[in-house]
Amino acid sequence: MTRADRVLSTPPTNTPIDTTRRRFLTVAAGASFVGAGSLAAAAMAAPGIPVAVTSPPASPGLRAAAAALRDAKDRLTQASAANDRAEALSAAWEARNPMPKSRKGRRRWLKRLNAYREPFIPGVWQALLQADADFAEAQAALAATPVTGMGDLRVMIAAAELYDGIELVRINRAPIARAVVAHIARTAEGAQS
Repeated sequence: MTRADRVLSTPPTNTPIDTTRRRFLTVAAGASFVGAGSLAAAAMAAPGIPVAVTSPPASPGLRAAAAALRDAKDRLTQASAANDRAEALSAAWEARNPMPKSRKGRRRWLKRLNAYREPFIPGVWQALLQADADFAEAQAALAATPVTGMGDLRVMIAAAELYDGIELVRINRAPIARAVVAHIARTAEGAQS
């Protein structure tokens, strides 16, 4: 039996592999957008003018939802930075006041730590949770906005790439990318029938 001297099906080791579902959905949506939408976009384009110049803008409803999501993202970023600063203060206190070895000393140390953290940690944490919930609500509102044209689809794909990867306190389930894929699947089904 002949033995192969190399394997051609092995991918190169220096290429990054993104195995996340969100990235897959976004890439699939983008590929479908380019593949299925290019004919419609080409039909809409005037001769000699690039498609990007002549593609229609997003609907007012989608633009408003995108602006609300951008504002929610800004509030989430600010709340996260405030939480990081508060945690840094707590860590600095712990570095200046090492935990004692004895059980009784550890109990007193924990009481002192909690007394130090009480004025600022709960409020900052609650603000972060609220900003997280507001972002999730704005993200779901954008995902629920109906796609009415190619401009809307472009905005949804860009929003999926920008916002579906945001790390949240809860799990970010990529609702915008899922909505884009669902729209493309519905459009493809309608085109085939």
